[in-house]
Amino acid sequence: MIWYVIPARKGSKGLPNKNRLLFDFTASTIKNVHHDVIVTTNDEYIIDKAQEYEFNVRRRPDELAQDTTSIKAVMFDVFWWYNLKADDIVVMLYLTYPQRKWLDITKGLEYFYSYEAKSMLCRKEWQGVHPCLAMFQMYNNKGKQLFYHNYYRRQDYPKVFEISHFIAIFKVGELDKLNYQLYNQDTIFMPIRSDVIDIDTIEDFKKYEQCDERT
Repeated sequence: MIWYVIPARKGSKGLPNKNRLLFDFTASTIKNVHHDVIVTTNDEYIIDKAQEYEFNVRRRPDELAQDTTSIKAVMFDVFWWYNLKADDIVVMLYLTYPQRKWLDITKGLEYFYSYEAKSMLCRKEWQGVHPCLAMFQMYNNKGKQLFYHNYYRRQDYPKVFEISHFIAIFKVGELDKLNYQLYNQDTIFMPIRSDVIDIDTIEDFKKYEQCDERT
């Protein structure tokens, strides 16, 4: 059984009412599988919207709707409430990726199945400063390497990528083995295009609107 889970907590500091603003982008993408969609939220507005799409709704308890609440705790609550099975597959869809289409989701599932994976996230091409050139800031103006290395030639730097939750897929029974970012040493990472935007601020949303106007 495949379940499509949308986490949609009320409130946002970077972009006020972010999930309300973005809900329809994802909801309209997966409306054809509405009986298999679960929305976990504490927002009455989103509850009403989800019911319009005939989605299942888990009214999230207050203790699971805090700034510090982990997504793992939210997922475990969904699993318990709907009595999901260990072999069930969850496709978790954060609302912050309005560029995501149904084709992206189906490709994600095909990638997941092709590797016989237990968990999957996405990866984007690294575009920032390489981690070899970054340091943890320590006291007395000192620094500490993110990881130990003695590289000095750029061409020797190990290849890295950026983690993305554009699509997150995992088996229910695997969740307790994943960290709070939903991956472990066995997680596979599906490549996605580098222009995918994860919307967290008003600037991100404006960037998305500009991209959308050009497509």
